[in-house]
Amino acid sequence: MYRYNLSCPKDFTKIIVDTINVNLYIVTMTIWSPELADRAGPRSQAIADALHEDIERGRLKPGTRLPTHRELADKLGVAIGTVTRAYALAQRRGLLSGEVGRGTFVAPSVGARAAREALAKESDAPVDLSKNVLVRDTRDARLFEALSSIGRFEFDDFLDNYQTAAGAERHRAAGAAWLSRKGFEVSPERVLVTSGAQHAMTIVLATLTEPGDTILTEQLSYPGIKALANFLHVNLRGLAVDEHGLLPEAFEQACRERAGKVLYCIPTLQNPTASVMPAARRREIARIAREYDVSMLEDDVYGFLHADAPPPVAAYAPEQTFYVTSTSKSVAPGLRVGYVVSPAAWVERLSAAVRTTTWEAAPLMAEVVSKLIEDNSIVEIVGWKRREAEARQRLARDVLGEFYSHGAPTSCHIWIQLPEPWRSSDFVAQARSRGVLVMPSEAFVVGRDSAPHAVRVCLGSTPDRTRLEKGLQILADILRSTPEPALMVT
Repeated sequence: MYRYNLSCPKDFTKIIVDTINVNLYIVTMTIWSPELADRAGPRSQAIADALHEDIERGRLKPGTRLPTHRELADKLGVAIGTVTRAYALAQRRGLLSGEVGRGTFVAPSVGARAAREALAKESDAPVDLSKNVLVRDTRDARLFEALSSIGRFEFDDFLDNYQTAAGAERHRAAGAAWLSRKGFEVSPERVLVTSGAQHAMTIVLATLTEPGDTILTEQLSYPGIKALANFLHVNLRGLAVDEHGLLPEAFEQACRERAGKVLYCIPTLQNPTASVMPAARRREIARIAREYDVSMLEDDVYGFLHADAPPPVAAYAPEQTFYVTSTSKSVAPGLRVGYVVSPAAWVERLSAAVRTTTWEAAPLMAEVVSKLIEDNSIVEIVGWKRREAEARQRLARDVLGEFYSHGAPTSCHIWIQLPEPWRSSDFVAQARSRGVLVMPSEAFVVGRDSAPHAVRVCLGSTPDRTRLEKGLQILADILRSTPEPALMVT
C-alpha cells in the first residue's frame, strides 16, 4: 500500500498510481484558454496555432493536462466538434498526447524541445550565420500530415520493393508539376528523382565528364562544386561575373578556347553573391552553349524564393541543359529529395548513374514530397519561406545600414563588400571572437584568383530573429571599427 501527501490542491495536481507497474504520474492541470480574436481562418486551426505558440514559448509545460473538449468549448463559445478538430490537429503535429480515461496532455517531447531551444537562446553559443539554410515554420503541420497520410499499402510497397532508378512514375510526375511554370514546361519523362541536389550534380557531372576535364563556373561559386570537382578529379575554371552574374563574353571566350566541357552556374540568387541573371543574359548564355556544343548544369536550389525570376536557362536550351533543384532549402533538408530535368537523350544514362550511386532515391521521402505537391501544401510552405526571407532581408538592411550591399529582397543570404581596411580573414576572425560565424570570400573563389574583401552572411540559419538581429548588430559594430592589432596580418 502506498500513501502520498499532496501539498497543493487536488484540483491542480493529482497523483495516479499504477499498482501493477508502480509508476508515479504527476499531472499538472491547467485552465488554459487561448485568445482567438486576432486570428484568421477556421477556429479549429486558430486554437491549434495558439496551442503551438504557447507550448513553444513555455507557457504550457510538458505533461500539462488540457481542459476537456466541453470545458474549452464552453470557455471559447464554440462547438465541441471545433475543439475536437483542434486537438486532433495539434496531436497530428506531435504537440499532444491523449490517454483514454485520463485526458489530453502536452507531449513531453515537445516541451523538451522547447526547453532545449530556450536554453540555446540563453547560452553563449555563437550566432551561426555561416550555414545557408532557411528555417521552416515549425507550427505548420503539413509535413507531418503528409508523412502520416501514407497508407499501409503504400508504406509496405515502398519498404519492400525497389522502384525504378529514375523514381516512381507518380513521383516524377509530381516533380514535373512543381517545376513547370510559365516559359518552362517540364515533362515527367525528363525528370529523375535524386537524393538531394548534391547527388543530382554528382550523377550529371560523373556522366558528362572524365578525370582531367574542365568545368567552367562563376569566379565566385558554391563550395560544393569545388568539393565535387576534387572528388571526380576534374578541374575548375572561374569566369568573370558582375552584379548580374556570369558575363556572357567571358563564357564565349572560354568556349572559343575549348577550355571547358561543362558550364555550372546558379542564375537565380547566386551563391554567394545573391545576384539574379536577367532574361536577356540567360538567352545569350544558352545561345553560346548551343553554338559551341557545351553542356550546362543549372543549379536552381534558391529559385523558389524568387517568385518573379526569369525562366531558367534550361528553358532556352533544353537540349543542352541539366536543370537541378531540391527540397532541402524549399521544404526541409532532412527530406533529401532532389530533381534533375535532363535532356531527353540523357535520361537513361543518368538513370544508370542513380542506380550505381544509390540505386534509387528514398521512395518514402519522395512520397512525402509528392503529397505536398499534389495537394498544393508546398505552395503554402514556400510562400511562408519567401515572406520569412523578405522579413529577414528588411531586418538586415535596417541593422547594417550603409554596409548592406548585395542581397535580393527574398534571398536567404547577403554578400557584404568590406570597407577599408578590412580583409575578409581578419573580419571573420573578429566576428568569431565576438560570437558570430560568417563565411569568408576565400571559400567561394574558384582557382587561384585573388579573393575579394567580402563575406557571405546567411540570414536563415538561426530560428530566432532576435538572435539574428543580435548577430547582425555585432557585424555592424565591427564594420564601423578597424581591425584589432592582434588580428591584423603582419
